Amino acid sequence: NTNLMLRIHSFFILSSSMIVWMPFIVMLLFSLGLNNYFSSNKKFPIYLLLFGWVTFIGGSGILYLSQPYFKPVVLTNKDIYGSYVVDKSKFPGKQADWQYENFRFKITKTDTLIFEYKLYENKWKTEHIKLSYSSGYYDLDKEEYCNRKLQVHSDSTNHHIIKDNPTLYRKKFGNFYYVFESEKFGNVFFKKGIWEGKSR
Repeated sequence: NTNLMLRIHSFFILSSSMIVWMPFIVMLLFSLGLNNYFSSNKKFPIYLLLFGWVTFIGGSGILYLSQPYFKPVVLTNKDIYGSYVVDKSKFPGKQADWQYENFRFKITKTDTLIFEYKLYENKWKTEHIKLSYSSGYYDLDKEEYCNRKLQVHSDSTNHHIIKDNPTLYRKKFGNFYYVFESEKFGNVFFKKGIWEGKSR
């Protein structure tokens, strides 16, 4: 399986290289054609050709380097570890504000979900839930399994928000969030961040 994945990866690298070089080849042939066409004309605007090449190479370089930022983020376990808060931007309003003030959690390196919810005033209750991960897929560049889904080993005694496994959504520019389906609140959105509620 590993050899097959390496061959597929090599094929995609070769294909990508051909795609990257193809515009340069076309531009070179076009330049040679212009040069031959205007070879008898001493007024050939060579500076325009140079400007075109510089613009083409610069633009191609920017597009190539920016490609990873326009693709869904690839997550490793290290990216997943950390603190999470309710994402109020998904459905702004009083309900989202209230959820933000009352719920938060952490994912630790010991594969534990530490879920906290407010009882009253500054009193919080904490639940420690064991986590495991789906296999995800093996990323040859990062040399580890990536985009692994959370599997929350909770039971009926735990809070209703974390009774089911969350859904992972990966976005562009390194963004991602989890959606927990609550029997009382419906979808609850969590993003990575530091809690900055009214009562710390």
